[in-house]
Amino acid sequence: MTKQTQRITTLGEFLHQSGAQYRIIDMARRVTKIANDDFADIELANKPYPYPLQKKAHFGVVFWNPKDAEEHYIWFLSFPLDEQGLLLQAARDEFLVMLLDRVGECMLAANEGEQIEGALKDSPYTFKPRDDKMAAFHAQASHQLGLPASQYYPAALAYFTGKTDSEQWQNLAMQGVADVAMRIEDKSDMNQFIAAHTTLAESPFITLCQHFENRILPTALVETFAAYLNAQLTSSTPHIGLISACLRAVSYSKAQGLVDDMVKQTLNHSVAGRNIEVLATISGRLWRVLEQPTLCQLFLTQLAENEAGQQGFSHIIADAIFMPGLREPIMTVLRSPDRTPALSQCVGHMFGQTSAS
Repeated sequence: MTKQTQRITTLGEFLHQSGAQYRIIDMARRVTKIANDDFADIELANKPYPYPLQKKAHFGVVFWNPKDAEEHYIWFLSFPLDEQGLLLQAARDEFLVMLLDRVGECMLAANEGEQIEGALKDSPYTFKPRDDKMAAFHAQASHQLGLPASQYYPAALAYFTGKTDSEQWQNLAMQGVADVAMRIEDKSDMNQFIAAHTTLAESPFITLCQHFENRILPTALVETFAAYLNAQLTSSTPHIGLISACLRAVSYSKAQGLVDDMVKQTLNHSVAGRNIEVLATISGRLWRVLEQPTLCQLFLTQLAENEAGQQGFSHIIADAIFMPGLREPIMTVLRSPDRTPALSQCVGHMFGQTSAS
């Protein structure tokens, strides 16, 4: 190994030294940008990975040669995290050794794109995203890089703004739906979507909401979902899938007060407040609200009486406390002498199982 190679200690350094420009996009809980400076701190274990999933970091790297900006390369990587959510340096180092061995110090000097594309073949640190995640990634990346939307975008936009028949849903491509979710900024498009959303069938509504979670929605759309959620919660036959979809859609919103009210209203509902799908949506997508003592206590109180029982409680807690910033507020409620009998029982079972295991 040469002296120059020894100086490459992170993936970011490798890409920079190769002359590549690049973007990092999280592929775990939501598909969203991670700033290059933040990623550098993550690689150096100066800060925890912001969106861990199953104690791993999952992200996509899109990179290109500045002299050939039309050609983009993509890697999907996953690295284990320690108990503090910090990137395990040994795994990243192993990956770098393999990468340097296969493409050398200057990746962009590789023959055409074949060597670059094949550099990670058989690596234990690569993964293939689900189709919906892949569509969201391409929608996010093209939008960030100022590239046009896919060829499927116009048809999807026409459908979700009420300009085509509802039967056209079956003819839409997932990529078009992801592009609509990422690009619906025009006031006219938003107004038409708001007017049409109440007539959308269940499947297209839920699918679009799942893609909305990957971006910060305009307040007008958040207000629309808040009204839709309220209608479901006050209905004699509330639809759990639609309730969860509304919460997912607004989960990345900056209208925090409005979103907090939506979560509180949901948790106070006699059915939805104890539904495991809804509770998993709150902890897995709207985890920010659990940093607030009042909402955290309400959430855990309802979780203790969820329909999936102890298994559902333990699974959600084990996942949530691994999120940066959530361990302390959750443990404070779990240790509180004022917790409900049901919550005390769940805590006893969970920690009893942990001690025995």
